[in-house]
Amino acid sequence: MTFERFCAPNDSFKLGMPMRLWSCLFAVFLVAAGAMYGLGVEVKPKTAPPMPAAPKPADPTKPADPPKPAADKPISFDADIHPLIVKYCFGCHNPEKLKGDVDLTIFKTSAIALNRDIAGDVWYHVSNRVELKEMPPEGRPWPTDDERTRIIDWVEKSVGKEPVDCETIATDKNQKFYQGHVMSRRLTRFEYDNTIRDLIGLDLHLSNILPEDGSGGEGFNTSGDSLFLSAILIEKYLQAADQALDAVLPSQQHALADLSLPVEAARRRLLLATPDEKISAHDAAKTDLAAFARRAFRRPVGDDEVVRLLSLFDRAQARGDSFEASLRLALKGVLISPHFLFLVEPEPPKEGIYRLGDYPLASRLSYFLWSSMPDEELMKLADQRRLGETDVLRQQVRRMVKDPRSKALGENFAAQWLGITALGGASRPDPKRFPEFDDDLSAAMHDEAVEFVGYVLRNDRGLMELLDADYTFLNERLAKHYGIAGVSGPEMRKVQLADRTQRGGLLGLGAILTSTSYPLRTSPVLRGKWVLEEILGDGVPPPPPTAGKLPQDDNQSDGLTMRQRLERHRSQAECAGCHRKMDPLGFGLENFDAIGRWRTEQGGKPVDATGELPSGEKFAGPLELREMLVKRHDEFLRNFTRKMLGYALGRGLGKFDNCVVDSAVKNLDADHQRASILLDEIVLSLPFRYRYSKK
Repeated sequence: MTFERFCAPNDSFKLGMPMRLWSCLFAVFLVAAGAMYGLGVEVKPKTAPPMPAAPKPADPTKPADPPKPAADKPISFDADIHPLIVKYCFGCHNPEKLKGDVDLTIFKTSAIALNRDIAGDVWYHVSNRVELKEMPPEGRPWPTDDERTRIIDWVEKSVGKEPVDCETIATDKNQKFYQGHVMSRRLTRFEYDNTIRDLIGLDLHLSNILPEDGSGGEGFNTSGDSLFLSAILIEKYLQAADQALDAVLPSQQHALADLSLPVEAARRRLLLATPDEKISAHDAAKTDLAAFARRAFRRPVGDDEVVRLLSLFDRAQARGDSFEASLRLALKGVLISPHFLFLVEPEPPKEGIYRLGDYPLASRLSYFLWSSMPDEELMKLADQRRLGETDVLRQQVRRMVKDPRSKALGENFAAQWLGITALGGASRPDPKRFPEFDDDLSAAMHDEAVEFVGYVLRNDRGLMELLDADYTFLNERLAKHYGIAGVSGPEMRKVQLADRTQRGGLLGLGAILTSTSYPLRTSPVLRGKWVLEEILGDGVPPPPPTAGKLPQDDNQSDGLTMRQRLERHRSQAECAGCHRKMDPLGFGLENFDAIGRWRTEQGGKPVDATGELPSGEKFAGPLELREMLVKRHDEFLRNFTRKMLGYALGRGLGKFDNCVVDSAVKNLDADHQRASILLDEIVLSLPFRYRYSKK
């Protein structure tokens, strides 16, 4: 077999370019191992029973349903709407200023304004901003209530909703600028750790030697578009494989005398057969390798694959290596195989929409809920080709959420969503200003957030508890930091909150309050931006180059409070639009200092935690801010659903995914916003169970 066989673009098992590249690199390892000949990584597709009929693609020529006629006189764009956008919008949204990358001056007639190819979704954004009284920006003339209502009604009745067929998924035929999605993505560092743990039986934390993952899609590192390969990563995978096998099959024989009970259990899991008078070394290795490769590859392995792996074992035996040393070389081949390091979703033989096979579906489900490999029950259901059944999937979601491995929803999903992964590392308060903040406090803050979100998801609680719970998770160190008595010991436990004016829900978590502060001071801007983006799902553009900077320390000699400095900053026209939305939300959290402690004074002056939104809503302090956000529960549920769906799919979302979001929010509202409703909606959705393949 030639080296080119690993890299040929017409392999019977279509891997795609990233996988073919990895296959070439895998071949390099095999050459170095002295067993290149007769070894490869391609897998011949197994014959499977016919899949159920896939949903039909949307017909792009099908016209949208016409808007319902208005009871009153129809609103005309030319006579009623165009004069309003000239008066209130052209000052910012013109070719020169192009605020928000939006130029409204191009819409000169009704025909242009209602042309979807030109307008896209711009009118939905206009309607939303006008309805929330966020536009026009402060300092510019505002439309009257009648004018605002006219704009909103015109968008609703004339523009209508963009037609989307919710019985299909995105393809290059029904979605403009469809870019496709990564078919086979590699494991993240967190997933690699968990998979090694469940595969070998030891929690070795090998991700510490792997480079950091990037993020993409909806802001998560599970996005296949951001999980690149690099030369250093390949080198680290080889090192990690050696360390994993060293822990179970040490190369030094004297190390076998001191094995702990967990290591002994791991060895028994790995060494299902050992050579004796009844079984040869070759046959024992075949038994061990076949079982290990099936679990590592998360699918059945063919006889030809086992034979190729065995050639590594035989080569080592021929040069005089022991049974364990020879087996170790073959096992290393498994651990650096693309079929282990990638979540492989093979392409179908024909172009189109197709249902995921049971084995890829098992992996997609387990890496969503556990960030780890499928267990034996999932694999058995896949063997029986029953996993794709709706009732079976529902049952498995219930079972898996109750499993301790579902803690990964808090550790992986929640930590990334909340933006606390860098806490204690890159995000760390100044040690001189805040000497109380140490590694123990940082870890306790992180664990509080992880335990809190995980508890809501694993115990089928109402998702609105995330905003306004009457409990949290504390240990003695964190409770003392918060000023809460009656908690002793280092372990985290659920604690009822007697005083909810301070803590309760996400806004009172020290991890978030610290991560959204600067090293020397709080930041109403960062905190307000966090609430807008992570709670309400309202994106904030980056500041303009001329925005200037605020001081990094609030101990200034000018006598101004941070609120006064921000008000002066907000007087700049280019800054006012965003800061009118962000700053009031951040002011509502000013009772918390830069490390999340409660305070009533700052710099010898009473803390002013009042805020007023562009809509006119007013609040004072975190309790009233929480109450206001709870009233906007639809925005929170919609954003939370988008975040979790993007995390589960490992990609950014498009218009067809909005069907899942709409359905989930509707069903959540109908059943007390229970977490299980959302998990079911995602797992049973078309985007989760189906893929589109372009040839």
